[in-house]
Amino acid sequence: NTLGELLQFADRDFYHDWWNAVNIAKFWSTWNLPVHRWCVRHLYKPLLHAGCTKTTGMLIVFFTSAFFHEYLISVPLRVFKIWAFLGMMVQAPLFPFTRFVEKNIGPRMGNICVWISLILGQPLAVMMYYHDFVVEHFGPDLIQSYGQIVTFNTSSQIIR
Repeated sequence: NTLGELLQFADRDFYHDWWNAVNIAKFWSTWNLPVHRWCVRHLYKPLLHAGCTKTTGMLIVFFTSAFFHEYLISVPLRVFKIWAFLGMMVQAPLFPFTRFVEKNIGPRMGNICVWISLILGQPLAVMMYYHDFVVEHFGPDLIQSYGQIVTFNTSSQIIR
């Protein structure tokens, strides 16, 4: 919203209260609203008009979004892996699970499930990309050198 204020966009509605989402579907519909609205307008609704079920349409939109997330991460890093793609696709089964939790246990527990997926998923993907980036760009020599780090137990041999 700060960028929207500085650039004087007429529509400064970039996100809603995604931190209060009680299920994954609510999170994705309140996070990054311009992208969400574009996906609904140009992918989801045309798929429904073409005869797809809501579930199939949602999976196709999610697949497309996962592809572009992977593309936007892989190209700048020059590390062509599938971690962002898999991270998003793993969230697809969380749609019915978090709705079930919300309805049967309560909205607070649904929100906790959303936060757990965010807290575990995002850092895990970042760590996997970092690992792969280091391995591919700095080679196995760097990894081997970490295996020969001197510890406090062997430091007395070096001090002599």
